[in-house]
Amino acid sequence: MTSAVRGTRPAPAVLVLTTYDTDRDIVRAVEAGAAGYLLKDADPARITDAVIRAVAGGTVLSPDLAQRVVARISRSQADLPAREVEILAAVARGLSNREIARALVISEATVKTHLVHVFTKLDVDSRTAAVARAREDGLIP
Repeated sequence: MTSAVRGTRPAPAVLVLTTYDTDRDIVRAVEAGAAGYLLKDADPARITDAVIRAVAGGTVLSPDLAQRVVARISRSQADLPAREVEILAAVARGLSNREIARALVISEATVKTHLVHVFTKLDVDSRTAAVARAREDGLIP
């Protein structure tokens, strides 16, 4: 939505006012061209100031949100091959290594090897953490 609005000419400033404060949502809004991102529970004076700053061409993020966005963007996103993403998606669906191996016609040992590589690349140490990080990074739905 933000990118569609920003794609019009002249492009208006977009300030996102929402209840969603996930890193993924914030980064997506900023990447789409939003001038700012505030939570609905922000002080009304802060919201008014944000609108004025956005219209003037400024960027509006609370210090906490700005720090989270910078950390998220600067964290290198893992480059997983299609097979590792496929296995990770199967893990996200709750399949066991044995079930994944059967579905992909590979050995359980191969599944385990792929998962070890995924854990290393995502800097995690469990299946749950790998799925959470992959979702955060947009690698799997």
